[in-house]
Amino acid sequence: MDRRKSLQQFVERAKRSLNIEKSLPRLQYGLLLAVVVYTAILFISRLFVFPYYSNVALWSSIGVVLVTIGYIWWRRVKYQEALTRLDSFYPHNELVTALSLKDESNPLVNAILQNAQKASEDSFTNFKQRKKRLLKPKALIAILFMFLITGVLYIFPSPTQQEAVAIEKENEVIDELKEEVAELEKKTANEEMKQQLKELQNKLKEVDQVEEALREVVKKQKELKLQEQKLQDKKDLVGKGQGAEGLTAEEEERLKGLLELQSALAESAGATQTALSKLGKSISFDLQNAIAQESSSNSSSESNGDKSQGDNDNQSGSSGQQSNGQSSQGNGNNDGGSNGSDGQGTNGSQGQGNGSGQGNGQGSGSGQGQGNGGGSGGQGSGSGGNGAGLGQGNRNLLSIPERVGENGEVVVDGGPLGEGTPIGEQEGPVPVTKGTIRPYEEVIGQYKDRYMESSERMQLPKDLQSIVQSYFSSIESE
Repeated sequence: MDRRKSLQQFVERAKRSLNIEKSLPRLQYGLLLAVVVYTAILFISRLFVFPYYSNVALWSSIGVVLVTIGYIWWRRVKYQEALTRLDSFYPHNELVTALSLKDESNPLVNAILQNAQKASEDSFTNFKQRKKRLLKPKALIAILFMFLITGVLYIFPSPTQQEAVAIEKENEVIDELKEEVAELEKKTANEEMKQQLKELQNKLKEVDQVEEALREVVKKQKELKLQEQKLQDKKDLVGKGQGAEGLTAEEEERLKGLLELQSALAESAGATQTALSKLGKSISFDLQNAIAQESSSNSSSESNGDKSQGDNDNQSGSSGQQSNGQSSQGNGNNDGGSNGSDGQGTNGSQGQGNGSGQGNGQGSGSGQGQGNGGGSGGQGSGSGGNGAGLGQGNRNLLSIPERVGENGEVVVDGGPLGEGTPIGEQEGPVPVTKGTIRPYEEVIGQYKDRYMESSERMQLPKDLQSIVQSYFSSIESE
């Protein structure tokens, strides 16, 4: 082998040894710094709510280690430094001289190379046996101590850390809900419904609480419900023979898509609510009711129109013989309607009559009845009464309560409330005023105006105001 290459191999071996010797202490200090950063972030997370503090601490520590590795590579031992360090172990420092001379034809250069090669084995052995400090005891003890502190901090978390973990899990639930909505948007073929789901996705990106996300989902369900209601009403009118045209194929497909989309959103909302309950979190009562109502509405196959039913059974009969007197009795029972779409009521009436004869009669009927009598006297007859009974009636008439107090504009005092003591409290029945029976068509307009005024006073969002407006528009169109 060429003598110059042999000397260069000894230099490369010395370079590797020097790099290991310098890298290990630096790596130990880098690990110590990483553990200190990790522990410091854990301490900070105990002072205030710091979501994802464990992830931040972990990635910060990894970052410190990577920076340390980069620093070690940047400050690595170069060839010239290794050559100088190894040359110091040669008897006459002939290594640098031998490798610096290029003219091997010169006898002096050959002699120097030959002497350097002979001294290389012993010189490199002395180089390896030099005193080294690969381990830093203080750094290792500090690392062990910081690991113990970190373990104690994890075993005994603070309330702020527990709250931060709960927030992390809630964010995971929100992310799952966003993913489900995104999957629905990909599966939906209708462009209009795709656009609505994209709007829902954009709103979900803006919220940072699960309850707000659920409210957005329920709100979108209600909007889809109104669209489905209009198409269903149109279909029902055609079925009753009141509509001129039925649903087109596109409208039928849209109606089917709306039902499927509502069902999917209801399942997502229910799954999110279940996940929250497992975390020990509860949502507001009104939101729970809204989710339950939407779920039950989508799972049932009942029609959305109001039904009215009235059963009237009449029985009449008469028999008798002539007599100088007559007696009759009638009992009446009628199934009528009550005020409202689902009302029930019962009423009964009786009529009795006695004559100066030998005959008597008894009649029974539902609604109006005629009696039948038996005897050797005159002919008996009876009549029942009219009354309200069990049944689901229409909503053509409403009972409107009258205003209590004087008429006039209501003045709302928005000032702060003072403190006082209660005067008294009454339990049990309280005096009420009887309402006025008015047609439904005359009242719906007043209710609409009052709802719109109240929504303006409460400063509802524009989307909720549009839902209220659409609701009354759909009612007025019936």
